Amino acid sequence: MPRIAYLSWPPREISGGIKVAFQHVEMLVEAGFQAVIAAADAQRPDWFDTKAEVIGFDAIRKDDVLVFPENNPRFLAAFEGSGQPKVVFCQNAFFAHQGLGARPSYADYGVTHIMAPSMSVVQFCTQRFPGLKIGYTPFFIDHAKFRFTSAKTLQVAAVPRKRTIEFGAIVDLLRARHPQLGEVPWVVLHGVTEQQVAEGMMRSAVFLSLARLEAHSLTILEAMACGCICAGFTGVFGGNDSSTAKNGFWALEDDVLGAVDQLANAIWLVRAGGESYRLVQEEGRFTAKAYNREESARRLVNFWEDFGLSPRT
Repeated sequence: MPRIAYLSWPPREISGGIKVAFQHVEMLVEAGFQAVIAAADAQRPDWFDTKAEVIGFDAIRKDDVLVFPENNPRFLAAFEGSGQPKVVFCQNAFFAHQGLGARPSYADYGVTHIMAPSMSVVQFCTQRFPGLKIGYTPFFIDHAKFRFTSAKTLQVAAVPRKRTIEFGAIVDLLRARHPQLGEVPWVVLHGVTEQQVAEGMMRSAVFLSLARLEAHSLTILEAMACGCICAGFTGVFGGNDSSTAKNGFWALEDDVLGAVDQLANAIWLVRAGGESYRLVQEEGRFTAKAYNREESARRLVNFWEDFGLSPRT
């Protein structure tokens, strides 16, 4: 049976896309497939735990099936004439043009299939790459790690990596526009491990989403799973898979003033407590619950079986 090799950016870079690729490999191995992560330096990540095997590019076999990130033309060009079956894991449609280089399509590199983790990416790839086969492979939330706790502190957790400028503006404007909320503490989850992110979310009653140009925000769903009242940006233009008016307080993309006011609404909701608070919290947890490992693994195995591979029996 051919081995599946996911080519990865350096695994010690903190990126949700890297984490999801490792999760794919773990689920495939558990299902009976041969699967590995291939990284140029063969280093393992130090910011999340994983059982996935990591190899260097020099250990890629001639009969491996190669899975490329959507945004790295160097990887695609390096294996362009290799003859190996090729798949692109398009975790963000906004970055697809980066991976194409000067080519009109991934097909010009020998790619035949695309995996998409959200319906918005499925729709994008169906229109942008009509000659390629598109498969829906949703990500999942680690509900054992990102779990609900009822003991919440009235504080706002935030991961500012994708909107550092907006984050500073929102902190300042919250104090200016809503001075009664100016003393609410912040928990800034920047450059920390996955476990530290989970712990910060579990302690916090409110989560400010600073998502930007997302296929689907994994971080928002992790916060919902922890019971945070979420506010801010969904990061998605167009069809959103999971953020609704019932499970959070959302602003239009790049509307900083709107995000400030929505964050204030979330904080006031927590302060008031009662049934309204419980309903929004429960709606968020219900939303996150749908993104479970079992369903993600089932969809992933179906993709690879449709591709023509079968697990060992």
